[in-house]
Amino acid sequence: MSTPLLHRQLQEQLSQFIHPKDKRHLSVFSENVAALLLSESSCLSRWIKYLTHRNCQARSHLERLSYFVNNPNITPETYYHP
Repeated sequence: MSTPLLHRQLQEQLSQFIHPKDKRHLSVFSENVAALLLSESSCLSRWIKYLTHRNCQARSHLERLSYFVNNPNITPETYYHP
Protein backbone atom coordinates (compact mmCIF):
# COMPACT_ATOMS: atom_id res chain seq x y z
CA MET A 1 0.00 0.00 0.00
CA SER A 2 1.48 3.34 -0.99
CA THR A 3 1.55 6.27 1.41
CA PRO A 4 -1.54 8.46 0.95
CA LEU A 5 -0.87 11.97 -0.36
CA LEU A 6 -2.42 13.62 2.71
CA HIS A 7 -0.13 11.62 5.02
CA ARG A 8 2.95 12.75 3.07
CA GLN A 9 1.78 16.37 3.00
CA LEU A 10 1.11 16.42 6.76
CA GLN A 11 4.48 14.89 7.48
CA GLU A 12 6.26 17.46 5.32
CA GLN A 13 4.42 20.37 6.93
CA LEU A 14 4.84 19.15 10.51
CA SER A 15 8.52 18.32 10.05
CA GLN A 16 9.17 22.03 9.54
CA PHE A 17 8.06 22.78 13.10
CA ILE A 18 8.30 19.53 15.07
CA HIS A 19 11.56 17.72 15.67
CA PRO A 20 10.81 14.48 17.54
CA LYS A 21 13.51 12.29 19.07
CA ASP A 22 12.57 9.55 16.61
CA LYS A 23 11.32 10.40 13.10
CA ARG A 24 8.99 7.39 13.18
CA HIS A 25 6.90 9.19 15.82
CA LEU A 26 6.15 12.02 13.41
CA SER A 27 5.30 9.52 10.69
CA VAL A 28 2.82 7.68 12.93
CA PHE A 29 1.32 10.98 14.11
CA SER A 30 0.90 12.15 10.50
CA GLU A 31 -0.64 8.85 9.49
CA ASN A 32 -3.15 8.94 12.35
CA VAL A 33 -4.15 12.56 11.71
CA ALA A 34 -4.54 11.81 8.00
CA ALA A 35 -6.75 8.81 8.87
CA LEU A 36 -8.87 11.02 11.12
CA LEU A 37 -9.31 13.62 8.38
CA LEU A 38 -9.94 11.11 5.59
CA SER A 39 -12.47 9.11 7.61
CA GLU A 40 -14.30 12.29 8.67
CA SER A 41 -15.07 10.53 11.94
CA SER A 42 -13.77 10.46 15.49
CA CYS A 43 -14.60 6.74 15.70
CA LEU A 44 -11.24 4.93 15.88
CA SER A 45 -12.46 1.83 14.03
CA ARG A 46 -13.25 3.97 10.96
CA TRP A 47 -9.62 5.13 10.78
CA ILE A 48 -8.32 1.60 10.19
CA LYS A 49 -8.87 1.48 6.44
CA TYR A 50 -6.67 4.58 6.06
CA LEU A 51 -3.70 3.15 7.99
CA THR A 52 -0.80 1.14 6.67
CA HIS A 53 -1.30 -2.34 7.99
CA ARG A 54 2.19 -3.39 9.08
CA ASN A 55 0.92 -6.99 9.38
CA CYS A 56 -1.28 -6.07 12.34
CA GLN A 57 -4.68 -7.44 13.24
CA ALA A 58 -7.61 -5.04 13.71
CA ARG A 59 -7.24 -5.24 17.49
CA SER A 60 -3.60 -4.17 17.23
CA HIS A 61 -4.65 -1.16 15.16
CA LEU A 62 -7.25 -0.15 17.71
CA GLU A 63 -4.72 -0.50 20.52
CA ARG A 64 -2.23 1.68 18.59
CA LEU A 65 -4.91 4.30 17.95
CA SER A 66 -6.10 4.21 21.54
CA TYR A 67 -2.52 4.76 22.73
CA PHE A 68 -2.17 7.65 20.27
CA VAL A 69 -5.39 9.32 21.44
CA ASN A 70 -4.62 8.83 25.14
CA ASN A 71 -0.89 9.60 25.01
CA PRO A 72 -0.14 12.44 27.47
CA ASN A 73 2.92 13.46 25.42
CA ILE A 74 0.77 14.38 22.42
CA THR A 75 -0.99 17.65 23.07
CA PRO A 76 -2.50 20.21 20.71
CA GLU A 77 -0.06 22.78 22.09
CA THR A 78 2.85 20.71 20.81
CA TYR A 79 1.59 20.63 17.25
CA TYR A 80 -0.34 23.86 16.95
CA HIS A 81 1.54 27.04 16.20
CA PRO A 82 -0.66 30.15 15.87
